[in-house]
Formats: sequence, C-alpha cells, structure tokens
Amino acid sequence: MTGLLKKDLYLSANMFRSYAAVAAIFSVLTAFHIFDISFFVSYVSVMCIMIPVNLFAYDEQARWDKYGAAFPCGRSGMVLARYLFTLLICCGSLLFSLLLQAAVAWATGVQGVDRLELLLSGLLPAAYGCFMNALLLPLLYKFGSQKGRIYLLMVMGLGVGLIFATMAILKELNFSVSQFSLSLLALPPLGLLTLIPSYFLSRRIFFHKDL
Repeated sequence: MTGLLKKDLYLSANMFRSYAAVAAIFSVLTAFHIFDISFFVSYVSVMCIMIPVNLFAYDEQARWDKYGAAFPCGRSGMVLARYLFTLLICCGSLLFSLLLQAAVAWATGVQGVDRLELLLSGLLPAAYGCFMNALLLPLLYKFGSQKGRIYLLMVMGLGVGLIFATMAILKELNFSVSQFSLSLLALPPLGLLTLIPSYFLSRRIFFHKDL
C-alpha cells in the first residue's frame, strides 16, 4: 500500500512543480490586485481535481492496471491507495485555502462578518474540489481517462453553474453568505466524507472491470 502511494507521489511531482509555478504567477497578480484572492483559491480547487485525473491517464499509458492487479493488495488495494492519495490532496487543499484566507484577513485587518465571509470564500472552492473528486473517480474507473475528461467538463460545468445560480438567488433575496455560516462550514468535512461511498462504488466497478 505504501508503495502505491509513493508511486502516485512520484508521478505527481512534475505536476506539483508545474502547478506551483502557475500558482506563483497568480499570487503575484493577486498581490497587485489584478486578480481577486478568491480566483487564486479557486485555482487550488481545480488543481485538486486535475491531479487524480492526470494520474489515471499516466496509468493507462503505462498499462499499470494489469500489472498492479497482480500485487498482493490486488485491485481493492489499488483503489484504496488512489483514494488515500486523493484524500491527502483534498486535505492539503483545504488547509492551504484556510491558511491563505486567514493570512489575507490578518494582513488586511478585516474583522467580524467580513472576516467570516473571507474564510468561507476560501473553504468553499476547496470543498467543491472534494465533491468533484467523489463524483469523478467512479466515472474514471468506469470509463477511463479519455471519456472521463468529458465527464469532468460536464460535472465541473454543472457544479459551477449551480454555485453561480445559488449565489445569484441569494443576492436577489438579499441574503449574506455569513447568514449560512454554520451550514457552509460543514461543507468541507462533508465533501471529505463523500469520498467514502465513492470509494466503495469505485472498488466495485474496478473489481468487475475487464483488464
């Protein structure tokens, strides 16, 4: 199991460097107020989704599934390792977003409701990344990375559409994000918990998949 996690970490090393370089550019643009901080945090959530998707593409190119299925941990171990890696990515995304928004709140000196809304604006995109992974990983196991990318665009488009529609409705009704603070704060841990049923579904799909 440890070896499978190391494999994903090694494969992701180049991706991490590329994403970090882009993140550095965005951070500079954000510092000069060209981009809003929420845009930078949203980029982190997209990175959280794309890394597992790219890992599936690498595995398919190397025909890893047939080789990995012969390991003592078998297919269930392969799926568990991929979900544990995804869990690490999601937790890292949540922690980074929270620390980033807390640093911005401290630097700008915002207090009260404004600080709460700032923190929520950082946590919600990261929670979105967790939900998207829970939806997409079973699709990737079922259809592979090529068709899975199509579903990725569909699911992300639907998710973004729902978020903007909800925010527009709340704005029309003169509701503030802070009024839903307790329920919104529950979204990140709920997003992580959705990976549990997603794991069992993916394991079932992969177990019956013809390699």
